[in-house]
Amino acid sequence: MTVGRIDQSHDAGDQTQLTIGERTQRGLGAPVRRPHNAAGPESQEDCVELALMSASMLDRPWEAMLDAAVSRGVRQIEACAGGHIPTHHYDPVRLAADGDALERFRATLEDRELRLCSFSCHGNPLHPDPGRAAADHEDFIATCRLASRLGVRFVSLLAGLPAGGPHDVTPNWLINSAFPGLSEPYAWQWQERVLPYWREAAKIADDHGVLLCIEPHSADVVYNTPTFMRLRAEIGPTIAMNFDPSHLWWQGIDPIAVIETAGDAIATCHVKDALLNDARIARDGALSPMSYDRWDERPWTFSTPGYGHSELFWGRLVMALRRVDYSGTLSIECEDPFLAPDDTLAASVALLSRMLPREAAPGVDWASRVAFKEDVSGLSAGN
Repeated sequence: MTVGRIDQSHDAGDQTQLTIGERTQRGLGAPVRRPHNAAGPESQEDCVELALMSASMLDRPWEAMLDAAVSRGVRQIEACAGGHIPTHHYDPVRLAADGDALERFRATLEDRELRLCSFSCHGNPLHPDPGRAAADHEDFIATCRLASRLGVRFVSLLAGLPAGGPHDVTPNWLINSAFPGLSEPYAWQWQERVLPYWREAAKIADDHGVLLCIEPHSADVVYNTPTFMRLRAEIGPTIAMNFDPSHLWWQGIDPIAVIETAGDAIATCHVKDALLNDARIARDGALSPMSYDRWDERPWTFSTPGYGHSELFWGRLVMALRRVDYSGTLSIECEDPFLAPDDTLAASVALLSRMLPREAAPGVDWASRVAFKEDVSGLSAGN
């Protein structure tokens, strides 16, 4: 394949003459008939379905990952590559530049009756190293282009982390304003790096007809509800949320409260649990410099749904999403250090498919759907 840099003029690919509906029908956004035993609701466009985040299975080729999803009845895929994520499955820049390769990529999904629910590109376009920032930005543009060409509306990504000042050479996560001299660098990050970049990124997204789904994440300028809401307020509704409860629990944040606050700003969802070591948190706190490969020394680890928090909680989370009219996917991430990806996928599907609604919400309360034979409104409790 020939590798070229993506045109910064916000090329929308070959879809510019199509309506959104036409583009969807020609791309992978079009509904497919689902097997009766598939995980998730049956042919209900406003019901939540399960998906598999492709980077969960970088231990195998792209098509083997797709086969793993099909084997568990999962019918949607979140395609993830570029930025921090290795390009084992596909390289967004190469794929966007090669029409034949893109058609082969499309065929791998259509042959299995799979849909793409979203693309993901998790990098740091705000990195103080110009080379790294440019490479991640190029992956971002290529991912928007892929989404446009395949009729996919959502691109999930991180907001990024800039330096603490114009002369710094490393990213700086500024979250403590207890001492003098930190409020100015924090303001500089937002005014000089974060907002200018995302204003331009939103224009690129608008030109390609996609929403940018920012995932609140540690070591990122957007890591909680207020920072997400600030970015969305400053940039506009092109900025949506990629909701992932696993990054909230260890911060002491209630994911249900985030859902209730963000509401219809939530456009995509990741599902993975977090296993909190209460004794270690009580002694050391939740912040830890330990790398992810030193799980037994950390105060928390990523986990499989149901292993960190109960099935009761996950049912409440599904209902909280329904109450804010979320009708996208729950994209399963397999990042549990103690379970193989296939075991995590199987356990996640088993738990979540039991609680996903199969039909649209009725829209009225129970009493309004019941044809009472007599008017009982005047009866007292004692009658």
